Amino acid sequence: MAGFQVVKDGSVVIVKISGEMDAHTAPQLDKVLKEAASQGTKLLLDMAQMSYIATAALGVLMANHNTLKTKGGKIVIANMQEKIKKVFDTMGFSKVFPVASSIEEAKKLL
Repeated sequence: MAGFQVVKDGSVVIVKISGEMDAHTAPQLDKVLKEAASQGTKLLLDMAQMSYIATAALGVLMANHNTLKTKGGKIVIANMQEKIKKVFDTMGFSKVFPVASSIEEAKKLL
């Protein structure tokens, strides 16, 4: 089961993602990220509770990254579990998205 919590923190919109991000939950992720981007162009994705990510969800992240980039925005990721980090590293996403070990560190990257 996927879960999302969106919190506005000044100019930063924090999206806490939990559960599995796969082909079934990717449309939900896309909707949440688009709604979050309507609140601000600096998105911080807290992945501390994310247990799995599939290519469908990676595609959603990339599409939202590209859209935000054209608006001068940015997506930064915090609290990524090691198994998720391995997927990001293998797929080359670690070169696209700044990754931080804490929310505080991620805010400095925005």
